[in-house]
Amino acid sequence: MSETETAPGAITSATAEVEMPRAFPELNTVIDGRFEVSQRRTGDLFDPNSGQPLAENRSSSLEQLERAIASAHAAHESAEWRGMGIAGRAPLLRAFAARLDELGEQIAVLDAVNSGVPISVTRLFAGSAGDTVRDVAERALALGDSRALAADGRDVRLRRVPWGATALIMPWNAPSAMAVKKLGYALAAGASVVMKPSPASPWSTVLVARAAVESGIPRGVVNLVLGGGDIGAALVSDPRIRAISMTGSTPTGRAIAASAGANLTRLRLELGSNNPAIVRADANVEEAARVIVAGAMKLSGQWCEAPRRVIVARPLLAGLVEALRGELSALRIGSSLDEGTELGPVAFRDRLIELEGQRAALEAQGALIHREGEVPAEGWFFQPTIAVAEEIDLELELFGPLLTVQPSDSDEQALALANAGHVGLAGYVFGEDEQAALQLGAGLLAGEVKINGSSVLDMAAESKQSFFGLSGLGGHGDADVLDFFSGTQIVGTDRPGMPL
Repeated sequence: MSETETAPGAITSATAEVEMPRAFPELNTVIDGRFEVSQRRTGDLFDPNSGQPLAENRSSSLEQLERAIASAHAAHESAEWRGMGIAGRAPLLRAFAARLDELGEQIAVLDAVNSGVPISVTRLFAGSAGDTVRDVAERALALGDSRALAADGRDVRLRRVPWGATALIMPWNAPSAMAVKKLGYALAAGASVVMKPSPASPWSTVLVARAAVESGIPRGVVNLVLGGGDIGAALVSDPRIRAISMTGSTPTGRAIAASAGANLTRLRLELGSNNPAIVRADANVEEAARVIVAGAMKLSGQWCEAPRRVIVARPLLAGLVEALRGELSALRIGSSLDEGTELGPVAFRDRLIELEGQRAALEAQGALIHREGEVPAEGWFFQPTIAVAEEIDLELELFGPLLTVQPSDSDEQALALANAGHVGLAGYVFGEDEQAALQLGAGLLAGEVKINGSSVLDMAAESKQSFFGLSGLGGHGDADVLDFFSGTQIVGTDRPGMPL
C-alpha cells in the first residue's frame, strides 16, 4: 500500500453505512513487476451516490502500453512461468489468494463506490476472491499439464500449452470479481497477461494486480494498463497478443473481433443480452415476481445475465404486473455504502442518461410505464421501472433497473418472442409443471437456462456455458478451467513404417 492509500473506514453503527475512504489507490501502470505513474489525466472518478467527484482518473500512455505488451510477450518467450508446470505455479497462486484475503474489505468498498453495487454484495464477491484462486489452482492440479493417450503402447501425450501473451479486459459492473477470475484462470494455465479494467471502475483491479505481483509471481507475467478506447484498441490489435478474454458490451465486442481477426487472435467475448424470462400459464405469480425482481435488480440492475424481458401467459398478465410492482416498491434503495441497501445507483452518469432515454422511448412507443419506489434526490439513481406492452423494441438493450413485460398466447409464441432479438447469455422459465418448464427452457437460445430461479451462481459444479447469438464468442465454466487460456498439443512416438 502506498503512502497515499488508506484502508476503508469502519462501519458506523448508527447509520450502518461504511465510511468513504479518505484516499484511493494510486492509478498506476504495472510493467515488468514495476509500478509507475500512469501518464495521462483523463478527468475524474465520481461517487455514484452523490454525483460528486472523488479523485482524478488516469490512463496509461500508448508508450506504456507498448512496454506492457513487450513485457508480457517476453515473459511468455522466456518460458519461466509456463515452464514451472502447474505444480510449480500452484504455491504462488495460493500466495496470491492469501493476499486477496487480506484485501477483501478494501476491495469491497472500492467496488461499491466504483459500480454502485451495494456493499453487501461486493463483500460477497471480494470475500470469495481468494477462494476463487485456490479453487482454480486445485482444478488445474487435477487436470495436470499433460495426460497419456491410448496409442498401442507408444508414448503419446496430450499437453496443455498457453497461447502467448493474453489480454484481460474487465467490465465496470463487477470489476474485481472478473479481474480475479480471468487472472486466476490465465495464471493457472501458464499465460502471461496484460490487464485492462474499465476506465469507469479501475481501483480494485489495481489492487488485484498489486496482490499478484507481491505474491512472488515472476516479473513480466502480470502487467496492467489503464485507459479507454484508444488503449483498448491498440492492445487488442497488437500481433503479440495471442488471446483476448473480454467481458463488456456487444458494440465493443464487435470492434475487438474485427480488430483481432487479422491476427487470428483467440477470443472469448462475453457480451450483452436482453435475457428473456417466460412465465407459463401454470406459474405461481407471486413467486415468479419475487424471483424475477431478485434477479433483475442484482448488482443494482447491472448484471449481464439478469432477466430483463418478461413474457407472460396472457391470463396472468395483470396479476404478474401487480406482483412485480409490489416487489419493486418494497426494495430498499439507497447508498451503495449502506449495509441495508438492496438497490444502489447505477455506476456512472451516462448509464443513467441512457436508461432514462430507453424508458422515454418505450413510453413513446405505447408502453404503459410503472415507476416504483423512492430514490434519493442526489446521485445516479434510476427509479425501478416496468414497461408493459404488446410488442417490445428488441433493439433496446436494457441494462439497469428496467423490466419489460409483454403477453403471449401460447408456449410456442412465448418461445418465439424469447428467441427474437439480442439474446444468448441466459434465459428463465417459470411454471409449476417442472418437466414442461424444462422442456420449454431447452428451446431457448441461451447458454444458461434456469427454471424457477435467478441465482447468480452456476447450477452445478461441472457447469459449462456457451455464449449464443449476439452475446459473444466462446463461453465459460469452472469445469474446464484451462480450456480458453491454453491450447492442446499432441507429442509422442509416431507409427513407424506406416504407408499412410
